[in-house]
Formats: sequence, C-alpha cells, structure tokens
Amino acid sequence: MKKILVLFLLAILLFVLDNVLMPFLAIRTIYPSLLLVFIVCYSIVNGTWEGLWLGVFSGLLQDVYFTSTFGLNAFVNMIVCIIAGVIGNNIFKEKMLIPVASGFMLSFVKGILLILILYLGGIYTDVRNIFFVSTYNTIVGFIMYKKVYRFCQKEYMQIRWKF
Repeated sequence: MKKILVLFLLAILLFVLDNVLMPFLAIRTIYPSLLLVFIVCYSIVNGTWEGLWLGVFSGLLQDVYFTSTFGLNAFVNMIVCIIAGVIGNNIFKEKMLIPVASGFMLSFVKGILLILILYLGGIYTDVRNIFFVSTYNTIVGFIMYKKVYRFCQKEYMQIRWKF
C-alpha cells in the first residue's frame, strides 16, 4: 500500500511541476515533461505491468488539460510504458545509456502517436517541436534515471502489485 501511495503522490507532484515550474524553464516555448520521463524510467526499471498502471494514471492526469480528447494521453502513455517495460526486460538496467536513449525514442513515439491520433480526429497541431521536446526529455532523463533506479531499489518499492 505504501508503494502505491508513494507513486500516486509522486505522479501528482511531477504533474504539478510539469504545469507550474517547467514552463519557466522553456527554451523557445519548448520544455520537458518530468512526468513522462519518470514513467518511462520507472517502466524500464520495473517492467511492463507496473509501468502500464502508472502510465494510465499519469495519462489521466495529463488529460485534465485536454478538454476535447479525454483519455488520449492515458492510451498513449500506456503504449509507451508497455514498450518501455519490454525494453527494460531485455537490458542491463544498471547502465544508463540504453534507458536514456530509449527515453528519447519513446518521447518521440509519444509525440508522433499524439499528433497522428489528433490528426485523425481533425485536430491539427505542429509537428516540428517533437524532436526538440524529445531531446529536452533526454537531457532530463540523464539526470533522473539513476535517481529513479535507486528509488525503485528501496525495500518498500520491491513489493509487487497484486490485482
């Protein structure tokens, strides 16, 4: 129960930081998503199943700001976290290069999926910023991955979820 509460509060904190603090750190209106970087790192370390639930919850938090397409971020985050979990099952998690490079790729995939789904729904958005947001997320990923890895090694985080 402590694990679920900690993840719940951490996701909400990162969501608030994404929407309150990160716009002030923007470079030409582009800023990273701390929540996305966290869920990708967490999914790589803990696997597909745990990443899936955290991805859906964090996506629902992000969907609060998408008034016309509720559930879109939850769906895309779920897909991204499943892919991250599969990647995490096949690598050495102690090393940092592959998880951070995967974070770049998965951030890029999330942006492309969002734009494609929105385009199919008749909502047109700018494609040009996806690469820069992914690069910014990768820089944050270099800082965050080791912290998430150590966080996931704590005793109360080792308890597996049972649904």
